[in-house]
Amino acid sequence: MVDIRNIDKKNRTVYYDDGSSITYKNFVDRFRQFMKQRIAGESLYPADMERFMRRTSGKNLSQLMKGKKLEGYFEGVSDKLLTRGQKIAIGTVVAIIMVAVIVFVILRNQGLIPS
Repeated sequence: MVDIRNIDKKNRTVYYDDGSSITYKNFVDRFRQFMKQRIAGESLYPADMERFMRRTSGKNLSQLMKGKKLEGYFEGVSDKLLTRGQKIAIGTVVAIIMVAVIVFVILRNQGLIPS
């Protein structure tokens, strides 16, 4: 087995202890090929992080599920800004104000309320 000696970020090259080198893109491709079928019989890619976390620790899974639950709750709450009762209360107040304005205009036009 050969260990990585150095990674040159400027040239994007990975150097090994035995003196050989490889480009970063080829290193990533070889690493993916090496990891293929290594974890629970499935390929490992960055997109599979949640599935991989689920298999590593029960604590990680419970924390992930709590986060997903809260995220879903906040999405649901943000869609419902007002409850049914609040909508009815606001509608009632608006209707009362509109009726009061109409009554005021009618009474003023008939001369019962001085202008």
